[in-house]
Amino acid sequence: MGVLYGSGLVLDKQSVGYYITDVGKKIKFVAGESEEDLIIIKSGKASVTLLGEEKMLEPGSLVFVLPKDKVIIKNSGNETLNYYVLSATSKKILSQEKGTDIGKSCMLGFNELVFKPHDRGGVRQVFNRPTAMLSKFDIHITTLNVGMKSHEPHTHKNEEIILLLGGNAEMQINQSHPKANEGDVVWLGSMVSHNLTNVGNIPCLYYAIQWN
Repeated sequence: MGVLYGSGLVLDKQSVGYYITDVGKKIKFVAGESEEDLIIIKSGKASVTLLGEEKMLEPGSLVFVLPKDKVIIKNSGNETLNYYVLSATSKKILSQEKGTDIGKSCMLGFNELVFKPHDRGGVRQVFNRPTAMLSKFDIHITTLNVGMKSHEPHTHKNEEIILLLGGNAEMQINQSHPKANEGDVVWLGSMVSHNLTNVGNIPCLYYAIQWN
């Protein structure tokens, strides 16, 4: 199911899809010649095969796939597997060599990521690195406690995607205050004033994804 599709300042094409895989079923993705894919597990248990390695991934985990690489995702649990696939094609000239020199396609389990607590909750830094198509790919996972703001409203040049894995939030986007609930995806344009407030009764868990 398509969630988001379009282009931006840096990306010629970008999309977010939401996939549901039944118990015991599997699906194969092959990144295009000029495409990078980011797969984020929302719920369920996934057995993922990438570059000849198989790994079990829990909710919150991710798979980063460089151009032309193949990934197989199998539902190895006893409930529906739900996950997002974010695909991107840059306006810049592709450098496969740059991407593989910095790091290969990879799988990162949620529980492997170091949690750094702070006074509003805590954060797991996932990526902060160049890729084959991007000068910088910055991903972190925030846990935001009940009633807390992510930060005061601010702007930045980079476009950003917020992907809410759990909880209930209110976004401030310029002068509007839309609600964002578990499973929602928010796209923020360049220099748009924004922040996020946890308006639910459990901690919010969300991905914040930026690029340039």
